[in-house]
Amino acid sequence: MQLIVIIGMPHQPKARFTQALIEALSEETDRLALLDNSDAPLAIAGVRRQRLAGGCVCCSLAAALISQLGRLDADYALLPVSAMADPGALASILDSLRSERVQITTVSLIDNLTQNHNPHLTRKLESYSDVQVYEPFDFPEAVHAAFGQEALPG
Repeated sequence: MQLIVIIGMPHQPKARFTQALIEALSEETDRLALLDNSDAPLAIAGVRRQRLAGGCVCCSLAAALISQLGRLDADYALLPVSAMADPGALASILDSLRSERVQITTVSLIDNLTQNHNPHLTRKLESYSDVQVYEPFDFPEAVHAAFGQEALPG
């Protein structure tokens, strides 16, 4: 299973990027899951969805994430994460989940406000992600980048 984790802020770009990933992946597989830990529930139809609410998967919901991934039967899982997530703590949780069964790609969506007013957070997002996408967000390019050297599904 390929887990694609989407971190950063704000909420709307994460929702649009998640939708773009779902559209690209649904051409390849119907075994696609959404583990939603975003700041507000994502209104995305046509995909199996599990809401991880009431905290963040980097700390208070880490056990729930681990349990959910252990039971998940999917080719791809998407995990948009709350803007409150600490990138370092999240990276530690994700590292514990990596295995032959679970490959993980972390994508940071970094907006101008964060770059200009919180350079420390920007550096953490850059440091703890595999792919960085900066505002103005180019979602087709970001979808392609999320798959690294692999051919884009579909």
